[in-house]
Amino acid sequence: MARSKQTQPAEPSTQASGADPQAQQQQQQQDDPTREQRIREAAYAAAERRGFAPGGEVDDWLEAERQMGGTGAPRG
Repeated sequence: MARSKQTQPAEPSTQASGADPQAQQQQQQQDDPTREQRIREAAYAAAERRGFAPGGEVDDWLEAERQMGGTGAPRG
């Protein structure tokens, strides 16, 4: 009886040919489970500094993303 070679499922490649480098960076950042936690903590700290006044939650999150090297949309 022939022994079959067991293979591991291939992991999705973030280095696909012709892929957008910014999209690759975003995918790598999404794959980091601790990154989101760090963003949450930074956004919470920003909200705390402004006294948890309503209306600044999105800006807090986007600023936290920028601080973590993310791609938070520019404010404007």
